[in-house]
Amino acid sequence: MKKSFIILFALVAAACSKKMQVDRPDFNVSLDPARQVADTFVYRLGDSTRFKFNGTVGNIAFYSGEVGKRYNSRSTTYQLGKLMLSFSSKSEFGAQTNTLQVLATNKLPGFDSASVVNAAWKDISSRGKLATNATVVAFGTADLTDLVGNASDSLFIAFKYSGVTGTTQRTWTITDFAVNNVLPDRNISLSTVAADVAYWTRYGNVWNPANGRWTPSATDLKITGGNESAATNTSWIITRPLYVGRIAPDVSAGVKSINEPDKAEYAYVYPATGIYRATFIAYNHTLDEEKSIIREFIIKVIP
Repeated sequence: MKKSFIILFALVAAACSKKMQVDRPDFNVSLDPARQVADTFVYRLGDSTRFKFNGTVGNIAFYSGEVGKRYNSRSTTYQLGKLMLSFSSKSEFGAQTNTLQVLATNKLPGFDSASVVNAAWKDISSRGKLATNATVVAFGTADLTDLVGNASDSLFIAFKYSGVTGTTQRTWTITDFAVNNVLPDRNISLSTVAADVAYWTRYGNVWNPANGRWTPSATDLKITGGNESAATNTSWIITRPLYVGRIAPDVSAGVKSINEPDKAEYAYVYPATGIYRATFIAYNHTLDEEKSIIREFIIKVIP
């Protein structure tokens, strides 16, 4: 009885420890050979690039080779180009001067008020134009690359408002705020008003009325100055940390999932002329294992 139990236990243990294995994908792709010139397949703009499939596989993903859809960029990477800031402003009511500063720092040790006030802020107001009245003025495109150390650095941008009691205080509105990492082949958006409406941090000594402090919305940042009897007002609004060189992974298109039958082809129309490396990833997987195969083609799209 004891020996039988030991044998049964060993068999059960062996069964439980066995991994769920998976077969290597049986998958090939071809293109119209009449389109081939050397190692490149040539199509005219607007043509359908028809990839013919052969074989059986559970899943297929496709990287077209366009910006944002490249297989070689499927992981998070870091690359710093030109770090560019732009926005527009207008200043209404009153005649107080020097009531708005545009500041930046790559060293903000904390988001408490003391850390913010004492941080090593660089005044970048003079790198563009600020409004002097109710006419909207474009700040221009300011290069902030010199304010960061490398592609893995972060940057914070702040608008600091000052209004003084005794005369009517100014009302400021900031629109079209954007920070971009400008690379040779694309622009990476780091911040916009609409995208970051929930992530601005505000500080100030005037919290009543509510519009006496910076108020972010999907369209603008705004602070409303008080009348001549209103208290002196110092108010900050600061971006979240902007990771200046971080580039999100490129994405693939799902061509087939394990729940779908095998497909005979996949058609894709490239939206612009250029040379692209089209990549198919075919893979089978279980909870324990994955096996994949890659098929690549150079596609040239001409006018």
